[in-house]
Amino acid sequence: MPLLGKGAMVTWHDVLPEAEQDHDEWHSKEHMAERLGVPGFRRGYRFSALQGAPRYLIMYEVDDLTTLTSPSYLERLNDPTPWTRRVQASVRNSSRTLCRVVASFGKGVPGVVVTLQLAPEDGQEQQLRRHLVDVALPQLAERPGVLGAHLLEGDPEASRRPTEEKRLRGTPDRIAAWIILLGGYDPDALASTRDDALSPAALRRHGASEAQTQGLYRLQHCLTRADVDR
Repeated sequence: MPLLGKGAMVTWHDVLPEAEQDHDEWHSKEHMAERLGVPGFRRGYRFSALQGAPRYLIMYEVDDLTTLTSPSYLERLNDPTPWTRRVQASVRNSSRTLCRVVASFGKGVPGVVVTLQLAPEDGQEQQLRRHLVDVALPQLAERPGVLGAHLLEGDPEASRRPTEEKRLRGTPDRIAAWIILLGGYDPDALASTRDDALSPAALRRHGASEAQTQGLYRLQHCLTRADVDR
């Protein structure tokens, strides 16, 4: 699962129970193709929760962070389709972060991912980044059942930019500081790795703060720019 490009948008959210089927149809049959039609978008995913919350993890890989603040993308965000308007009104507990890809190791598209939202302690950014990029993540990507390990760092200013789609959701999106993604094919192997090498205690020893959020998600749909262009 080497990430395509140097930027990514990562979102987590719930939807009202009665809107879940509509949400999944919309995302698979309209939204991903629409987003991948924007210059610089390369690949999109939708995952659903096996453990943890919110229910959905959605991610887009892009050329770089400027893709996510480009006029072409902002035009889409500020002119949502009727189907997008209906679905966004049902979204709850939204977290949406525009990220730089700091490190990406591994091969292949995963069937399951572990996600961690974390932040470094003040003054510990370099120590934590060095540990993850030089030691932890490349080693984790080689473990049995694991296909990839990635570090993303959020850009708060870019993530807070107001748009019509945000207005439809009604409440401000949460923004992650740093995100670790660990992908693979074996949920038990990923959960075990999360609970030892990526446990809160292990990460705190290398400069992470106490506040960390974890989840385990299975892949529902993946689409690439090449799929859309056919």
